[in-house]
Amino acid sequence: MNEGREDYLRRLGMLYRRLRIEGKLRQRDVAARLGVSVDTVRAMERGAGSVAIETWLALAGLLGVARPWENLLQVPVDPFEEYDRKRKEEAWLEKTRVRR
Repeated sequence: MNEGREDYLRRLGMLYRRLRIEGKLRQRDVAARLGVSVDTVRAMERGAGSVAIETWLALAGLLGVARPWENLLQVPVDPFEEYDRKRKEEAWLEKTRVRR
């Protein structure tokens, strides 16, 4: 792992540790909620790159900071597909009549 990624994970681990402490959560409580060992939580707080991304995401959700992860994972809308979808909907609405 290159130095930039190691630094990022270390800072992320420190942030998660601070949020856990501010939330008055013990490492063992966090571990139980995530379904991992206390050693895994400790490793995350040190910024270990060996922890599965699913665990990092679960911890973000537990600590209430999942929004940035969600924003990263959003797929951008293709403007051409959006245009075609709207035109198809408009065409359907023009043809549709209410029958009694």
